[in-house]
Amino acid sequence: MTDDNLSRAEHLAGKLPGLLLEADKVAHTFMKGLHGRRRVGQGEAFWQFRQYQPGDQRRDIDWRQSAKRDETFIRQTEWEASQTVWLYRDASDSMNYRGYKNLPTKKDYAEILLLALGIVILNGGEQVSLLGTNLAPQTTYNAIQRLYETLPVQTHLTQTGRPVAARSEVVLFSDFFFPIEQLTTYCEALALRNVKGYLVQVHCPSEKTLPFKGRMKFYDIENMGAEPVILPQVEAVREQYEQKFISHQEALRAAAQSWGWRFTSADTSQRPEDVLGRLYNDLAVKK
Repeated sequence: MTDDNLSRAEHLAGKLPGLLLEADKVAHTFMKGLHGRRRVGQGEAFWQFRQYQPGDQRRDIDWRQSAKRDETFIRQTEWEASQTVWLYRDASDSMNYRGYKNLPTKKDYAEILLLALGIVILNGGEQVSLLGTNLAPQTTYNAIQRLYETLPVQTHLTQTGRPVAARSEVVLFSDFFFPIEQLTTYCEALALRNVKGYLVQVHCPSEKTLPFKGRMKFYDIENMGAEPVILPQVEAVREQYEQKFISHQEALRAAAQSWGWRFTSADTSQRPEDVLGRLYNDLAVKK
C-alpha cells in the first residue's frame, strides 16, 4: 500500500459532490428514523453484551455484568449494532496483479475504493470499521486516517477481530479468486444474523478477456512454487476461458442473492468515481 492511496481516496471523495450530497441526505434520513436506524440517546434499546476488546471506551463497560462473570463486558445497544458499515479488501497475492502498466494493481484500486467509501459514509454520519481487526467503529471524518493505518492488519477474510454486530452491513472488495465454499462459510454466518452485505469483485480487464496472443506461460500467483502452465496458442482457449470467468461471476452473484446480499464487478480501467457512485447509491437505498 502506498501513501498515495489515501490522498487519491480523499481526492476521489472530494470530486463527488453528488455523493457527498447523498451522504448528507442519508444522514438526515437516518436521524428521522425512516430507515430503522437509531441515534444514540436516552431510551435506546439494549441489544447484547459482548466481551471488552482493545479500543472500547471505559464508559461503555457494564460493571454489574462484568462482576457476575469475572470478565469485562460491554453493553451494546441496537444503534451500535445497526449503525456500522464494515469494510474489507482482499490482500492476497493475486490482488497484486495488473495486466497493463498504465493501470493500478487490483489491491491499490480496492484500497482507494474502500477509503473513498469510508470517507463518504463517515460524512453521512454512519460508523465505519474494518473486518478482521480490533479497530473500534469510527464516527468522524478524521477517522479515515485510522482506517488507512489499520489496513495492513487486514490480511485475510477471517472471523477473528472485533465481532460484526447483527443488522450491520459489510462490503467486501476482492477478486474472489478462491473457492466459493470458503466465501460461503464466512458470509452465510453473517447473513444468518441479519447482516447485509455487498460483494465487489475487482479484476483487471485482461483477466476477463485473456487478450494475449501466441505462446504464453502462466504462473499461479498464489503459489509461485507450482509449475507454470504453458499454452502454445492462447487464442485457442480464449473463448473457454471467458466463459469460465463469466460462470464464476454468475456463481458469485447467485451466492450473494441467496444471502440477501448484492454483487457487482469493477475492472481497474473503470473510473473509480463511477464504481463508487453505483456502490454508495445501492448502500444508501434501504427499503
